[in-house]
Amino acid sequence: MTTRPGLQSSVDLVGAPWKESAYYREAERWTFLFWDPAHPFRPWFDRLDLRNVLELACGHGRHAERVAPMAGQLTLVDIHQGNLDACRARLAGFGNVAYVLNDGYDFQPVPDASLTAIYCYDAMVHFSPDLVAAYLQDARRVLAPGGMALLHHSNYDGPQTTHYGLNPQARNWMTVDKFRALAEGAGLEVVESRTMDWATEKALDGLTLVRNGGASAG
Repeated sequence: MTTRPGLQSSVDLVGAPWKESAYYREAERWTFLFWDPAHPFRPWFDRLDLRNVLELACGHGRHAERVAPMAGQLTLVDIHQGNLDACRARLAGFGNVAYVLNDGYDFQPVPDASLTAIYCYDAMVHFSPDLVAAYLQDARRVLAPGGMALLHHSNYDGPQTTHYGLNPQARNWMTVDKFRALAEGAGLEVVESRTMDWATEKALDGLTLVRNGGASAG
């Protein structure tokens, strides 16, 4: 595996605050937003093929706990071993879950064209644009033809001169239009996208569903 120093710097900056954080405990309180049919996430999630699904930035497993009973195979990916350990304990009763420690900018060592779906909730909103672009590029590699990724990302279009943690809800810079351009540049088809309010911030977030419409890019 080739190390990419520029991306590694972004991983270090973005990932450090989430190694040990009270966020994981607090976030349990709003998990229902992602799974209530009245909110945007669940209807779009139900369009995914869950035969072989991957969750990016799984945290402590609050979403994985919901997905594991529905999935054929579920792969949990995170940059922090402590998060994977927490998930392993939480999901000990499920034999269809694999755990992968990754580098923070791609899905290695997940094989080419092996996934039917990817989802990422409440995590990519913090990723810098270079990391978002890198993951979209590698999503094209790991998704089987027709496989889709449901990605919750930032729509914060404010100044890029401060640490992302100082932005509203710690959102990194991104827009729905920029995300679409990055996805299409990676060879993915944008199936649907929308903006969403978050907390008291109007249109702070984006939700985009993309598809690998062709052969895998190995």
